[in-house]
Amino acid sequence: QHLFEYLNERLGFPQSIEGRENQKCFNSLLRSIYPEVMIDLADLIYAQHERLAVHLSFDQININLKKDFDENSDSLEKLNQKMAQLFNQLAITIAESPILKQDPKIIRLLSESYSYYLYQTKNFPWEDLSQPKLSNFQQPVLDVATGLAGFSRIYSWPENFPQLVLSDSEPFIVSGLSHYLGLTGKKNVVLVEADFPTKPPQGMKFGFIIANKFLHHLRRPDRVNFLKWSRCVLEPHGVLEILDTDLEHHIIERSNQPEFKKKLTVGYLKTLVEIESDYTDTLKCDVQDVGFRIIHFDCRDYCDETDAFSQNPGEIISLKFKGLEIVAEKSV
Repeated sequence: QHLFEYLNERLGFPQSIEGRENQKCFNSLLRSIYPEVMIDLADLIYAQHERLAVHLSFDQININLKKDFDENSDSLEKLNQKMAQLFNQLAITIAESPILKQDPKIIRLLSESYSYYLYQTKNFPWEDLSQPKLSNFQQPVLDVATGLAGFSRIYSWPENFPQLVLSDSEPFIVSGLSHYLGLTGKKNVVLVEADFPTKPPQGMKFGFIIANKFLHHLRRPDRVNFLKWSRCVLEPHGVLEILDTDLEHHIIERSNQPEFKKKLTVGYLKTLVEIESDYTDTLKCDVQDVGFRIIHFDCRDYCDETDAFSQNPGEIISLKFKGLEIVAEKSV
């Protein structure tokens, strides 16, 4: 309620026949709204790279709508289409406006809604995170560029584990994780604002560093700088764990095919970064060259048939990419 009251002072519909019809339709959506809508809106504005396609749950919406509308399925279907269009237009308007997207109050209201929802439902964006295999329980663990995975990291981090240091630079992520951390009361998890490689955490040492699906976002010189920094801040025999893929390289490459591109979630391509075609090969070399000793390396080809990146559910996309795991120790 507070969010839409705040937006009502900054956005509106034109004073025209179409504008008034859209206003009426949008008001119907607000009256039939469900808690997850705030999550959907936040994902579209701040986290599309991680959440991908977002679809309103009209099964829930229509339960309330049918109190006001007749049982004519055609009229309901048309109304649903219009509401989906208006909802997506609202998200696009905020996302493409630097003033609105960076508005501290909008960030706070959406991130706190996100945090409350995950705290109550435990329906985390990423649930398959494995715990690091620690050999030293006295030294802190750093999770690099945490993202939405931080919510499940906080929830699942055992009390007998060493201090976990989450790091991110995105205001929405930082605000949401900070709020969620306060709700959980976890004492062995902290959050720091950090940007890699330009603004890493200062004055801290770690026994273990996790870089999960992050390094492909950096150009090779920046990756090398990150690896050098990691080695400097690791304690003797400290470990760097890297999990990554070159999936984005293949999606960008395949997007040159019109049939493939039109299936992708609207706006998703804009969130991707160019990755060198030999990324998985050079990364292993760079880890060794900066002085790490690789104690585990696995790189394999994957084939996936999925609609996870599709705008429309059920539209299957075939993907081939490489995934790699590197566990490297700081040599003394």
